[in-house]
Amino acid sequence: MSKMNKKLPALFLALVLVLGMTACGGKATDGTTGSTDNTVTAEEEDHKTQNTKVDPNSPITEEMLRNHAVAPAEDFTYDVEDDGIKIRSYTGSDTVVVIPEEIEGKPVTGFYDYVFANNNPVRAVLIPESVKELEEVFTNNESVELVICEGVTVFRGLTFGNCSNLRQVILGENVQELVGIGTFTNCCRLMELHFTDALTSIDDEENFYGCDNLTIYGPADSYIESFAKEYGIPFVVE
Repeated sequence: MSKMNKKLPALFLALVLVLGMTACGGKATDGTTGSTDNTVTAEEEDHKTQNTKVDPNSPITEEMLRNHAVAPAEDFTYDVEDDGIKIRSYTGSDTVVVIPEEIEGKPVTGFYDYVFANNNPVRAVLIPESVKELEEVFTNNESVELVICEGVTVFRGLTFGNCSNLRQVILGENVQELVGIGTFTNCCRLMELHFTDALTSIDDEENFYGCDNLTIYGPADSYIESFAKEYGIPFVVE
C-alpha cells in the first residue's frame, strides 16, 4: 500500500472534524465593516453586460467563470486595512462569484477563514491576483466546483479540505508553498493540478490525501515531480 493510502493520523482527523463544524470566525477588533452604500465601479458595471444565467444543473466552465459579472461590493462584509481589503463574509445570492479587484479604491488582498466554507452554496469563485495567501477559505464546502486563484503563492491548512465536489483549481505560476496539512484533502473529484518550479515546499503528504483521481503536472526534475513520485501521485511532465 502506498504512503498516499495510509490511515490519517488521529490528530489530523480530529482537526478536520473540528474545522468542519466551526462557523465563520470571530470579528476582528479593528477595521471597518463593509456596508450597502458602497458603489459598484464602472469596470464592474461593464462586466455585468457579459453575464449569462448559470444553469444549476450544468457544470461551470473556466470560460463561464471568467466572463461572469463581477460581484458588487455590497455582496461582502470586509475590513479596510492599511494595505487593502480583507473580506470577512459573502452575503450575496449568486452561486458564481467573481471577487472585485478593488473595493473603496483599495485592492482586495485577503480573506478571513471560512468565507466560503461549510454549507455555503457557492459553486465557483474567481479570486483576484492581488490575493497572495489563502487559508481555510473553502473548508468542507461540498458545493464548490471551480476556483481560479492565479495570484496565490501560499496555501495554508485546509484551504480546500473536504471539498468533495471540487473538480478544478486553476493556479498561477508562482505557487511556492503548501503550509501545514490538508490543502486538498479529500477532494476526490479533483482531476489535475499544475505547478511550476516556483513550488519548493509541501509540509506533508496529507495535503493530497483522498485525491484518488488526481494527476499532478509540472516540470521535469522539479521539486513537485520528486514529491509526487515519492508519495505515489500520478505525475505528467509539461
